[in-house]
Amino acid sequence: MSASTPMPGMEAGGRPALSARQIGIAAAFGGAALAVVLAGLTIPIPGTPVVTDPREVFTTTGASLTGPVGGIVIGILAGIAEPGIPLASLLAHIIGGIYSGFVYKNLSWRFRSSTPTRLALWAAQVVGYYVIVVVPLFAVGLFMFYPDPEMGGFFGFLGTLEGGALPEMIFATTVTTIIMAALPERYRRPLW
Repeated sequence: MSASTPMPGMEAGGRPALSARQIGIAAAFGGAALAVVLAGLTIPIPGTPVVTDPREVFTTTGASLTGPVGGIVIGILAGIAEPGIPLASLLAHIIGGIYSGFVYKNLSWRFRSSTPTRLALWAAQVVGYYVIVVVPLFAVGLFMFYPDPEMGGFFGFLGTLEGGALPEMIFATTVTTIIMAALPERYRRPLW
């Protein structure tokens, strides 16, 4: 192995690809999301087998801080106990966690010196998490793993899910933006 080739499990700079701190923080945020699901803090979206709940506060924040690998851990914990549709939830939350990790480090974090810009980008990131990633992937997962003729066409069903998730999206965007505004910079720093 040459001096320029990183050891397995290590990044090029000699840092581990996933630190103990990242694992601990990802487990804590993912565990909080799992606790929300297990506690049944959910509201069904009428006409669908999907529920809305506050777990995304933990998934978006935790995955953003711990990066794509931490986002996978959080996504697994956030989706594994979804009542009746765990595969659709896992698909949506794992890819959503990867999205949050990459987007936060490469967009929102880069504008940390300008608080209004940083917070606006954060809010856009959370809205994108819902509109572009999680809700569409829930719909895809439901059609792939749990086909049901009562769901109707894909796009109509997707529209129903997007509309049903709107209050949750507004709640999660507001709460996480307040959290990111209040956190000192050292706690907002991506851990990867």
